[in-house]
Amino acid sequence: MIDLATFWLLISTPRPHRSHVIVASAYLFAALMAILHVLTFPGAVLADGPVLGSPHAVSWLFVGWRAGFGFFVIWAILKETATPRPADRRPGAWPLLAAILATVLLAVASQATDLGAVRPDGGRLLFGPVSRLGAYISVVAAAVAVFLIWRRGLFRRAVYLWLAFVLIAEGAGVWLSTHSGHRYSLAWYMARIEGLLANTVVLGVIAVHFRAVQKRLTEAYLTLQHRTEQLQAQVQKREAAEAQLARAQKLDAVGRLGASLAHDLNNILQVLTGRLAIIRKRAGDSIDADVQVMRRSVKKGEALTRQLTLLSGRRRNQPRALQVGPVLREMEDALRSLIGTQCHLTISIADDLPTVALDPLELEIAVTNLATNASDSMPRGGRIRINARLASSEQAAQAISIEVADEGEGIKPEILEKIFEPFFTTKTRGNGTGLGLAQVQAFVTGSGGAVQVNSELGRGSSVTMTFPATHAAELQETERQAGQVAMEGKVVLLVEDNPDVRDASNQLLSAEGLAVRVVDDAEAAIALLAAGFAADFLVTDIVMPGRMNGVDLVRQVKAQYPGIRSILVTGYSDIAERAREEGFTVLRKPYDLTSLIEALS
Repeated sequence: MIDLATFWLLISTPRPHRSHVIVASAYLFAALMAILHVLTFPGAVLADGPVLGSPHAVSWLFVGWRAGFGFFVIWAILKETATPRPADRRPGAWPLLAAILATVLLAVASQATDLGAVRPDGGRLLFGPVSRLGAYISVVAAAVAVFLIWRRGLFRRAVYLWLAFVLIAEGAGVWLSTHSGHRYSLAWYMARIEGLLANTVVLGVIAVHFRAVQKRLTEAYLTLQHRTEQLQAQVQKREAAEAQLARAQKLDAVGRLGASLAHDLNNILQVLTGRLAIIRKRAGDSIDADVQVMRRSVKKGEALTRQLTLLSGRRRNQPRALQVGPVLREMEDALRSLIGTQCHLTISIADDLPTVALDPLELEIAVTNLATNASDSMPRGGRIRINARLASSEQAAQAISIEVADEGEGIKPEILEKIFEPFFTTKTRGNGTGLGLAQVQAFVTGSGGAVQVNSELGRGSSVTMTFPATHAAELQETERQAGQVAMEGKVVLLVEDNPDVRDASNQLLSAEGLAVRVVDDAEAAIALLAAGFAADFLVTDIVMPGRMNGVDLVRQVKAQYPGIRSILVTGYSDIAERAREEGFTVLRKPYDLTSLIEALS
C-alpha cells in the first residue's frame, strides 16, 4: 500500500521528469511484486498453503522483487543526467509498461521451474543456488545505485537521498535472508521490517521536503502578493493617468470650442460696444440710462466669454491699477439679484485701501463664484458677508484681503483639500461645473496673492483672497496719462476683416477727429503703405484671412515704418499672448472708445 501510494504521488506530479517516471515505475513494480509475494507465500493468506502457484516460487519472487527495484533506480539515475528533453514533450509511459511486463515475466518464470526453490538444512529452509545468485545480483544492483547517487551528487536531492536509504535497507534485508533466512529468525524479521523502516524514513524526508516546499510557497506567495500590490498601484496610476489624459483631451476640445466661441462673441460684443458709443454721441444724455444697462449686459457677455476661455487653460490676467471698493460696490446689485431674496448680503469696505494690480473682470468673476457657492450652501437662507480690509502679506509690506463668508453647512475636512481641483464639486449633477473655485485659485495666484479657506461644519465657511498692494501700477498710470498725445488730425490705418466691427470702429475713430483709412486684410495694408500712404497709427485685428496675420503685419510695419504706432486687437487668440511677450500693445475686444484712445496715445 505504501509503494502504491508512493507510485501515485510520483506519477501524478504535473509534467514529471523522465527520471521521476522511472522511479514511479520502480514503486509500481515493487507494489505488484509485493502482492504476488503475499499470494504465493505459504500461510500468508491461507493457513494450509499459498493462494496460487508453487510454494517454492516465493524465493524466486523475493530476489526478483529486490533486484528489479535496484535496476529501475539505476535506470532512473542514468536518465537523470541524460540530455534534457524539450519542454513541450511529456515523458513516455513505457517505463510503466516495463514494470508491468517485468512483473508478469517473473510471475510466469517462478511457476515454470523450481530452480529458485528453497532447500532444507536441518530445521531451516535456505535459498538454493539460483536464488542465492539472484540475491547477490540484487545486492550488487542496490550497491551500484547507491554509488551512482553519491558519485553524481544526487544525494543533495530529497528523492535520491530517500532512495539511497531504501536501497541500503533492501540490500541488508536480502543479504540476511540469503544466509540465515529461516522463518521466525532475526534475519527473517529484519528482511520484512526493513520496508517499514525505509518508508518511515520516507515520511521524515517527505515532511522535511514538504516544509521546504511550504516555505518556498509562502515566500512565493508573499512575493506575488507584493508584486500584485505593486501592479495594482501601477494599474491605478495608469487608470488615473488615462483618466487625466482623457479629461485633458476633453478640456482641450472644449477649450478650442470655447476659444472659437469667445472670438466670435467678442466680435459681436465689439460691434455692440461701438454702436452704443455712436448712439450715445448722436442721442446725447437722454439715453444714458439705457446705454448703461446695455453696457452692463455687454460686460456680462464679456465675462461669459472669459469663462469659456477658462476651460482651455489659456486665459491670462490683464492686471491694471485698481481700487477694489468701487468694483465691489458696482457689483452689489448684480450679486443681490444672483443670490436671491432668501440670502441677506452685506458688503463692508474699509477706508483708504491701497491700490492693487488686478484684472477687474477676473475679480468680478471670482467674487461672483464665491457668492454663488455661499448661496448654494444655504438653501434655507442666511447671511453672506463680503469684507474688504487691510491685511498683512508675506510678499508685500501692505496688502488687502477680500473675504466672502457664509453661515452654511460648512465643508467636510476630508474634501477640504480637493475643493480647488478642476471639476471637483459636491453639488448635484447639473447644479455645478466644479470650475468656480478653480478659477478663484488661478486668479489669486496669478495675481501674486494667496487664498485661504476656513470652514466649520454646521457653522459656515469663509474664503479669503489676499492681494499685495502695488505702487508700480499707479506709476504706470501716471506715466500713461503724461504720455498722451493729441489725437485730432492724426491718420489711422484700420485693418479688420469683420465688416460690422470695421464699420463701428471707423465711426468711433472718425467721431474722435481722426482720419481713418480701412482695409480688410494685411496684404492690402502693406500694399497701401508701400504706395506711399502716410499713417500715424496702425490698428489691426490679429486673426485675419490670408497668409499674414495681424502680428506678422505689425512686425513688418515696425521694421519698415518705425514711425507708425501699432495696436493689435483681438476677440481671442493664443497669438495675442506671444505678441504681448514681444512688447506689442494688445487691446482685447470688446473695447470702448476710451480704451482705444488710451492705447493709441
